[in-house]
Amino acid sequence: MAIIHELSPHLADLIAAGEVVERPASVAKELIENAIDAGSTRITVEIENGGITYLRIADNGCGMSAEDAPVAFRRHATSKLRTEADLTAIGTLGFRGEALAAISSVTRIDLFTRQTGAIAGLHLHLEAGEIQAQEEAGCPEGTTMVVRDLFYNTPARMKFLKKDFTEAGYILSVVQHAALSHPEIAFTLIRDGKQVFTTDGKGKLLTPVFSVFGKEMTANMIEVPRTERNGMTVYGYIVKPHAGRPNRSMQHFFVNGRYVKSRLMQAALEEAYRNAIITGKYPSGAVFLELPLGAVDVNVHPAKTEVKFSQEKPVFEAVYVACKNAIMANDNMPHIEHKEKKPSAANPQEAAPVYEQQRFAVAKPVAQPAASSKADDDVPDLEDFLVAVPPRAQKPRSFGMYAAAPRILQEDSKPYSSSRPFAVNQPDIQNEKRDNAPAVPVGQAAQPTVPESPQLEPLDSGARVIGECFQTYLIAEDQDGLILIDKHAAHERILFNKLRAETEMPQQELLTPVIVELTGEEAAAIQTQIEDIRRAGFAIDPFGENSFAVRSVPAYLDSGDVQSVIGELAEKAMHSRSTVPDRLDDLIHTVACKAAIKAGKASSLTELQNLCDRVLGDENVRSCPHGRPTTVRLTKYELDKLFKRVNQ
Repeated sequence: MAIIHELSPHLADLIAAGEVVERPASVAKELIENAIDAGSTRITVEIENGGITYLRIADNGCGMSAEDAPVAFRRHATSKLRTEADLTAIGTLGFRGEALAAISSVTRIDLFTRQTGAIAGLHLHLEAGEIQAQEEAGCPEGTTMVVRDLFYNTPARMKFLKKDFTEAGYILSVVQHAALSHPEIAFTLIRDGKQVFTTDGKGKLLTPVFSVFGKEMTANMIEVPRTERNGMTVYGYIVKPHAGRPNRSMQHFFVNGRYVKSRLMQAALEEAYRNAIITGKYPSGAVFLELPLGAVDVNVHPAKTEVKFSQEKPVFEAVYVACKNAIMANDNMPHIEHKEKKPSAANPQEAAPVYEQQRFAVAKPVAQPAASSKADDDVPDLEDFLVAVPPRAQKPRSFGMYAAAPRILQEDSKPYSSSRPFAVNQPDIQNEKRDNAPAVPVGQAAQPTVPESPQLEPLDSGARVIGECFQTYLIAEDQDGLILIDKHAAHERILFNKLRAETEMPQQELLTPVIVELTGEEAAAIQTQIEDIRRAGFAIDPFGENSFAVRSVPAYLDSGDVQSVIGELAEKAMHSRSTVPDRLDDLIHTVACKAAIKAGKASSLTELQNLCDRVLGDENVRSCPHGRPTTVRLTKYELDKLFKRVNQ
């Protein structure tokens, strides 16, 4: 007898449903996308029992005719595609023609639809994909889809569903993504008779951002202005570096109005926060990318949650530049907010505070330098973030790849080339040595003293230093309130920025070499990165099987820290992946941390004032290289509230 046979249409539909319909949220996603494609300006989602027993989605879109509605539930029936060429320029959210067929095969559905201007509407009732009833009905313009009893005819699938509130949470995420990508549409979600989410549909992105991220996180967000680069546009809202989260759950990416999961955009966003966010924390936000339809393939995943870009590096650069500029253009300074208790029944005399209107941080334009020149490797190579790509050979790099002053990244006037990174507006320092930090060749006599910090030009920030507390935190005041500065974190960042900007690392030769003893594993790790360590300012050579002789160190490093620094570098080398984008940053970071003012060390008022002016005068010193904030502000208004001078 024949072994191979053709599946029945019903069984084929059930298999297709397994690819498209995973849970109630899958149903909600497909139906919401259809409602968006129908030109709706208002979409209401109502669920009961997590959407398992009842899910209703109503829109005010174009509706369907009595002729089209029954056909919509057939497999591969769609109004979005006509020819093969249409597949290369898909601009709608739904297009496969599988969603309604797959959903109807595992549910009971009631469809109510009426076209704009039509006298009567249509009602369809389907079970297991078969139309059971078709009749005229009075209904509002648009389409209402009521889906009941998901997986009623495939009970084995029911055991994979989670509890009702968990499934409802998945649906909430779907609605939130739709609201973020389409702020011009008013969305409402009703769960078990209670409204839990709503947007006004007035077209302002900040409204759904506030609804999705909440008041506290939105208050710590900065706007990414519309940035055009490589024929693409990037915009959105991202958090200030100090407001990182312990996971990536609040990262939302959109491509041409479609919510996607993109490792590429995720890597670009996180690279923009490099050396600005606390280690182990992740940025949050909503980042939108618009590009030509032919440059992205949305037909690579059954649920359409993944896309493929024809050219990945330009996408990486566009997202990175837009987010980096937004971060650099903002002060990124945390503000202390005093929260008072509301009047209680037990004590009605408690004063109810009158809070100031919340102001959302928006990226401010940065003055552009007069001249523009090229600097290699300012945009990290994309391959450094894709584990699947083999690690590339490390090439010699200049410390001039970053400027210590605030900067804004711009597209060069020449067309994009995959072999040429974009240019950065900063002086050309590739072949120029700085006069204030000359390199000391190995072999010269050692300097009698080690400078504690680079020579910095005096600045006047307008703030007056009052003193310090715990020999750790600098206290200053200006016309707006109190300023607290972490001495070590701030000095570490200043050193880090200066060392990154050096074209040639200033060194000091040690009077006697320091012999560093390591384990076999540590010695092997140091050996693999010894050239990078040398470029960071160390004259280091093997000295025996598991030892190294250090003859010169960076000029700002105390000789007593050599052993611990090399040990720390060995630890990092042992545990770093081959895809770490810039080992030099890690090395410079270690040097800056060891050379910076230590917490618990007393400082003179002159030293404190100089440090305060330097920190407040440089917007690139808002966090240490670990990502911890260097500066916190307590406004006069908050002080007045603490002492009950306002809102009494």
